[in-house]
Amino acid sequence: MEPMGEVRFRQGNPDDASDVLGIKQVAIESTRGVYDDRQVEAWKPTETALSAFEQAMEDEQFVVLLVEAGDDPAGYGVLNADAGRIDAVFVEPAYTGLGLGSSLVGQLETRAQMLGLSELTVVSSLNARPFYASLGFEPFEQRTRTIDGVDLEFVAMRKTLEG
Repeated sequence: MEPMGEVRFRQGNPDDASDVLGIKQVAIESTRGVYDDRQVEAWKPTETALSAFEQAMEDEQFVVLLVEAGDDPAGYGVLNADAGRIDAVFVEPAYTGLGLGSSLVGQLETRAQMLGLSELTVVSSLNARPFYASLGFEPFEQRTRTIDGVDLEFVAMRKTLEG
């Protein structure tokens, strides 16, 4: 892999919605093997989700952070401040294992603390459970989500924030 260049984290905005959608699509594609083809296709958002992504990025309830490697969007994370929950952390498969996801979670945790939250939850995909566990999140509940008639298993996890 080529060197990734300068890494920058910044607040996402509605103009980033198509990059965020693309990152989520390829990241979900990479879960094949943990989830079967039907599950991946049901879970993976289509282009029709673009307006929902734009709206969420305008909503003050959500903190959306984008990470860029050089000029390329490499990942994003979403904090749902009202729910005290990380709604998403997705990293382009080409950039996994480089600490970008961990950095995104750390920055979302800092934002949560700044907003007065003492605990965060996340509903993790099965493949991401070890990642969140390595960051101090503990599982507390199995969850099933049905999308287009297809069941997907997830695990709810939580972490008490320091400070």
